[in-house]
Amino acid sequence: MQTPRPAPQPGTSRSRRRRPGPAVPVVLTAALLATGCSVLSPDDGREAAERTAAALGAGSVEELSFGPVEGAAAQDRYERITARLGEATPAVEVSAVEDTGEEGRREATLAWSWDLPGVEQDWVYDAVLPLVRTGAGDWAPEWSPAVVHPGLAEGEALRARTVAADRGDILGADGETLVTERPVRRLGIDRSQLEGADPGEAARRLAAAVDIDADAYAEAVEQAGPEAFVEALPLREEDFRALDAERTAAVPGLLVLEDEMPLAPARGFAADLLGGVGEATAEDVADSGGVLAPGTAVGRGGVQERFDDRLRGVPGVVVEEIVEEVVEEVADRSGEGDASGDDGGAPQPAGDPLFEVPPRPGEPLTLTLDRDLQSTAEELLAGIDSPSAVVAVRPSTGELVASANGPGSEGYSTALLGQYAPGSTFKVVTALAMLRKGDTPGTVVQCPPSTTAAGVRIDNVESYPAEFTGPVTLTESLAHSCNTSFVDQHERISQAELAGAAAALGLGAGTDLGVPVFPGTVPEEEEDPAQHAVAMFGQGRTLVSPLSMAGLTASVAAGQLVTPRLIGTEGLLEEDAAPGPQEPLTAEEAEQLRTMMRAVVSSGHLGVLQELEPDTAIGKTGTAEFGDEDPPRTHSWVVAEHEDLAVAVFVEDGDLGSVTGGPIARDLLAAASASAAD
Repeated sequence: MQTPRPAPQPGTSRSRRRRPGPAVPVVLTAALLATGCSVLSPDDGREAAERTAAALGAGSVEELSFGPVEGAAAQDRYERITARLGEATPAVEVSAVEDTGEEGRREATLAWSWDLPGVEQDWVYDAVLPLVRTGAGDWAPEWSPAVVHPGLAEGEALRARTVAADRGDILGADGETLVTERPVRRLGIDRSQLEGADPGEAARRLAAAVDIDADAYAEAVEQAGPEAFVEALPLREEDFRALDAERTAAVPGLLVLEDEMPLAPARGFAADLLGGVGEATAEDVADSGGVLAPGTAVGRGGVQERFDDRLRGVPGVVVEEIVEEVVEEVADRSGEGDASGDDGGAPQPAGDPLFEVPPRPGEPLTLTLDRDLQSTAEELLAGIDSPSAVVAVRPSTGELVASANGPGSEGYSTALLGQYAPGSTFKVVTALAMLRKGDTPGTVVQCPPSTTAAGVRIDNVESYPAEFTGPVTLTESLAHSCNTSFVDQHERISQAELAGAAAALGLGAGTDLGVPVFPGTVPEEEEDPAQHAVAMFGQGRTLVSPLSMAGLTASVAAGQLVTPRLIGTEGLLEEDAAPGPQEPLTAEEAEQLRTMMRAVVSSGHLGVLQELEPDTAIGKTGTAEFGDEDPPRTHSWVVAEHEDLAVAVFVEDGDLGSVTGGPIARDLLAAASASAAD
């Protein structure tokens, strides 16, 4: 390595370009013209210089002759010098050819320009190509590493290293940080420290200790180089401390590196909404059109992926002069190595920087998610084995403040993408269709124990209170969830009218939440009579998600259509140009629905919500049968609203809505009230 020199300013390069002195008059004598020693003759070596420049730019100099250095040897040295520049591509031009003052020697100035992947600024500099007169009178290039860069000597090489940009944080309600750089420990096998132990066996022991695929990890370790560090996985600090320390420490070749990663407050926190971050694959880099470099952190799923351009920032790059042996050592320690200079966690000895483009940090993204309510919702679902979800929306703003999935969902977004029959919660929609036929909450309807519609017998549930059979008000029918009184509306309310009432409450409405969602579907065309009949109480082909039911409840509470929203940062989503419902919800209709849904709490199945302060909650329970078992299994639903928070609770394989979902809804709404009071 040469004597250290001052580091260049970002975006610049050192140059040793020979600059001509001030112009002076020259008198050309016959003698000077004859000797050609002081002034360049028509054959000034430019042709040889340009031929060499073209070969260097193409990365192929093996066909050239460099005097005592054969072309094949020069090619090998050129490749060794540039091997760690990765996908960078050079352009080389001859900018000048000068007389050195020595007979038979000239120098060509080569203007180098490297296109470095992932950064907009090219690396440009000048280098000198010596030219010597051959015995045949031609000019031939003379090889040295300084032809590639003026700072290089024998045994030195170039390395381009991507400098990651700081990823933008993801913020929640009130600016609270949801995702930021948090400490992790990267565990892996350092093959140089195995001390004779079998690499595959060591890998399997570590895989068992950290619960990853043992076969895949063992194969990766076995195929890595003898000095390689092969990472198993990164762990949060709390997860690392929870490992069996004695068992882990006994793994041969174990190496633990400290690092940071963009992480949520806890493992699994709003994972479907937030997504994650991982390194760009070779396919990502190839498809990015030069935007991504190997090793760049990119979003995977959720808002991390949707808004990756904003969050990712722009990586920087450092081109370094490095001793060739160090290049080989780092490549060995990273297995196959990475031409970008990103070596899979292996430590990289510092080089002498030649060129730097500083990274530009990503911008933060603000969501409407409430960190405490999200955590509470996830805790309330923690003990449920079946797929389950809780969604909470503020009626006054449409803000999605919680969207949680239980462990039984196994990573699937039941909350946003689940497609389920809504059961008796859909009676709110049918009630709205009845209001539009002229009914009121006090209208008397018939509630027989059973009824027949389109040849299908429909019963009330076994636990239905006998005192609310026969003639009852529409409010009482909704409060106690009389199936028969709603089914008997099938000849009075068309499928199109039912779909119109559903649209007025937001079911099926297109919305750009920033992540994929299922808004619900209610068929508009006329159904088979039996299908249409059961649609009156939320069976048949009607499908909803917990998100869409939370939006429905929020619309009732707000007195107008509420479209849930997640993105708090303005200007990131296009304005929704989709047409609204043909017959929007009116304030009077919403007030009547609230009256009936209040009775569900005050005298019906959701009495558990009377424990909330103040005692003003509204809601509706529901079950929806599914499967071929006898008796059939049931989806469990609860929708409720209290103090400007609308919630939907869903359990795929549950009991009655009031039994399974009621306590969950109560506890979440109580937590929200307590938080608002603090």
